[in-house]
Amino acid sequence: YTIRTGELLDLGEGYAIEAKQVDVDGEKVWLEFTKDGEFVDDEIISVGVGDNTWEVELDDIQDEDDVVVLRVHVNQVFQGAVDSIAQIEGLWLIDYANAMTIESDDEFGNLDDVSINGPTLTIKNEDTFTLTRDSEEEIGQGMYFKIADTSASDLRYYPYVEKTIGDEGPKEDDTPSETEPKNNDTEEVTTTETEPVGDVTPTETEPVTGETETEEEPADTPGFGVVLGLVGLLAVVYLVRRNN
Repeated sequence: YTIRTGELLDLGEGYAIEAKQVDVDGEKVWLEFTKDGEFVDDEIISVGVGDNTWEVELDDIQDEDDVVVLRVHVNQVFQGAVDSIAQIEGLWLIDYANAMTIESDDEFGNLDDVSINGPTLTIKNEDTFTLTRDSEEEIGQGMYFKIADTSASDLRYYPYVEKTIGDEGPKEDDTPSETEPKNNDTEEVTTTETEPVGDVTPTETEPVTGETETEEEPADTPGFGVVLGLVGLLAVVYLVRRNN
C-alpha cells in the first residue's frame, strides 16, 4: 500500500489507518489507527533505523490483555510529484471487535476436533470428506473449499469464506415493485382523461350553433311586424277616405 499525508487507508469493518504526517527528510511517518472513526492508537515509525514494524496491543479482548491486534511494516517514505508518501509493505489485523472464545469441545461443521495447547489452537476433522473436481465443499460455518476443474492427475483447491450483505437483498426486491405501479398508473390516467375530452368538445359546439339560429329567428320577426303594420295603416287610411 502507499499512503499520502492526510490520506485514510480503509482496512474494512470500520478499521482504518491515517497518515497524519510524512517526514521524508527525517525518514519517518506518523500513523493513526482508528475504529469507526474513533481514535485507538498512534505511532511515529522511523524507517531509517531499527525495525520498521508498528504493533498495536489492546487490553480486555475476550478477557485477555496485551493482545496484538495490528501490525504495520513501513518499507520507505519518499517525495511524490505533489505529496509525501509512505509505503506499507506488510499489514496484519485482527477483527477484535468481533472476537469470540473457543472451547475445546466446540465444533465447526466438519471441523469437529478442537484442541488447545497453551497459545496454540488446532481445529481439524476426525472423519474424512471427499473433494470432487469442479465443485464446492463446505467444511464448517461459512468456510468452503473451492475445487478446480482439473485433469484426473491433478487436484487444486482453495479455502474461502462466504458472507452475505443484508442490505443488498431488499434493495433489489423493492425496485421492481416500485417501478411497475408507476407504469400502470400512467396508462390508466392517460386513457381516462383522453376519452372525456373527445365527448365534451362536440357537446359544447352544438349548443353554440343552436343559440345562433335561435337568435337569428327573432331578428326576422320585427321585419314582418313592420310590413303588417304598414298594411294595416294603409287599410285604415283607405277606409277613412272611403267613408269620407
